[in-house]
Amino acid sequence: MDANLAHVLASRYGTPQYAYDLTAVQARASELFSALPDGAELYFSLKSNPLPALARRLGQAGCRAEITSTGELAAALEAGFAGERMLFGGPGKTERELQAALSAGIRIFSCESFRDLLALSTACGHLGCEAGVLLRVNPAEAPEARLAMTGVESQFGFAESLLLDPEVRARVLLPNLQFKGVHIYFGTQVAGVDALVTNTRRALECAQRIEVALGVECQVVNAGGGFSWPYANDQVPQTLMGLKERLTELWQNSALAARGAAIWFESGRFLCAGSGWLLARVLEVKTFPSRSFVILDTGIHHLGGMAGLGRLPRSALKLVNFSSVVQHGSSLIADVVGPLCTPLDSLARGIHIPHVLPGDLVGIPNVGAYGVTASLLGFLSHPPPVEIAHEGGQVVEVWRLRHGHECVTQG
Repeated sequence: MDANLAHVLASRYGTPQYAYDLTAVQARASELFSALPDGAELYFSLKSNPLPALARRLGQAGCRAEITSTGELAAALEAGFAGERMLFGGPGKTERELQAALSAGIRIFSCESFRDLLALSTACGHLGCEAGVLLRVNPAEAPEARLAMTGVESQFGFAESLLLDPEVRARVLLPNLQFKGVHIYFGTQVAGVDALVTNTRRALECAQRIEVALGVECQVVNAGGGFSWPYANDQVPQTLMGLKERLTELWQNSALAARGAAIWFESGRFLCAGSGWLLARVLEVKTFPSRSFVILDTGIHHLGGMAGLGRLPRSALKLVNFSSVVQHGSSLIADVVGPLCTPLDSLARGIHIPHVLPGDLVGIPNVGAYGVTASLLGFLSHPPPVEIAHEGGQVVEVWRLRHGHECVTQG
């Protein structure tokens, strides 16, 4: 981010704030589309960042929406996605969620259990409609991903071995439901082109095994994604060079493609992480004989999706000082912490940062995904940070999450 723009946004809207560059969002969408086989559909996973401004731009870039809740449904509708351009997934869907999704025109669902299928069949019956189903499968093969979501016992999807039993066919092909295909999500932060190709090949092979066992034909294979991007640091993103050629060859040689099936992919982190900066002010610097603390006006309640849940490498965070070109002199080794009343409010420990003074404007890059909505917003009741979508140095939209208690009933 340009320092001048950072100061303008901070002066106008205060800190802490998230600032998202829509040009970067557009660029990542174009890059990912160009790395996929021609004709492949790309779904934006709103769980990564449901801000309507980002989702709207990704819809304009050709993405569809993958959602998992009524809140994400509302965000997708606000962003301009029609029901036919959404996929509703996630474990533990409620009757209310299914009815809301169907009423909004969604007609394709990723189902993760027999209970899930029955609930969707029932909801369709009540509304007098039909829905297409992707069976989310948990293959026995372990994936090549930093956070694995298959190959282990999991709350996600059907164990593949369960669906390879022909006896379950009657429990899958229920009234009001049309079998469309399978959905496989191997994991997140998949490490490189080789792993992405391997995971896609395994997804196609799994789909063909399911077809044979259940006597069905897949019209769609959702091969997931897991396209990686740095989080809260300035490490170089992994390249997608060569991915299109290898995925295209894999897909074109598949019997699924030969008979006209479609291949889908999904992404959240890759599409929007690089667009986002968290801007904050230094409140205080405390120096002790063995360690120093830099206290910011933001913490794990605003950037807690990874830190508060133990998933942020606390030595990898990058802190940029926008208030001084010369960084006030030498660097500082410090713990970067927030204003919460708990020692757990730590964004990084013992890292090298530019020397800072109270009042300095600082920023953390690559936090456009799994930022504010993946954080501990309710703890200590600090207000959510404002979220700003900008492009070409101009503010396009400004948002803030609603926060605080709402009285439902009294006495």
